[in-house]
Amino acid sequence: MVILGIAARNGHPISFWQFTRYGLVVTLVTIALCVPYLWLRYLA
Repeated sequence: MVILGIAARNGHPISFWQFTRYGLVVTLVTIALCVPYLWLRYLA
């Protein structure tokens, strides 16, 4: 919330959907990297 306020004050408002779109990308990349690591670490 703090970052959203700072961004808006500096003329770069971030909408809910823009935040959600970037958040989903980061989440999917993180999962795509972690699942193979965990599989190799604990199951292989």
